[in-house]
Amino acid sequence: MKQILYWIYALTLLAMLAACGSAAQTPAPAPAPVSEPAASPAQVTASDQAAAASQAGSSGSSAASSEHVEMPLPPALADTSLSAKGDVNRGKAIFASSCAGCHSTATNMLLGPGLAGLFSVNGPVLPDGVDYKGMLPNGKERSEANVAEWIRTGGSGSIGFMPPMPISDEQMADLLAYLRMLE
Repeated sequence: MKQILYWIYALTLLAMLAACGSAAQTPAPAPAPVSEPAASPAQVTASDQAAAASQAGSSGSSAASSEHVEMPLPPALADTSLSAKGDVNRGKAIFASSCAGCHSTATNMLLGPGLAGLFSVNGPVLPDGVDYKGMLPNGKERSEANVAEWIRTGGSGSIGFMPPMPISDEQMADLLAYLRMLE
């Protein structure tokens, strides 16, 4: 009986790692030529927000339908020193290949939480019964530097396990620029 449980556990863990970490070994996308302007945030925002709105509407989340109140960001969330160096469209491609197996761009839960609002005052919508009190699962405040560390090192939280994602500084800046666009 112990062997059966062991194999079920091992296969489940392998499936989770394959879904979330399958692109960790892929090479970085080629950087855009210097003369080519980076896409404006509005280009990505319009399509991504439409997708997020349709996903949020179908998820039935009460938080998704609550009224949105604009509040100033605390300094840790307002600091864009990493994402300002990134390209939103390259970040979208990195998200699609490395993160979308476990995370949505809206508020609905997959294996991990939806990442819409990660850098907002209220943070992402978490499942019922999970409250990180505005922090990351590792207990650190939500900031670009701490999110980058969490992505690179991974760890366990109330929801599950986040595998480490070894990506370059340039890829991280691109990914953070994209995550900032998710509302």
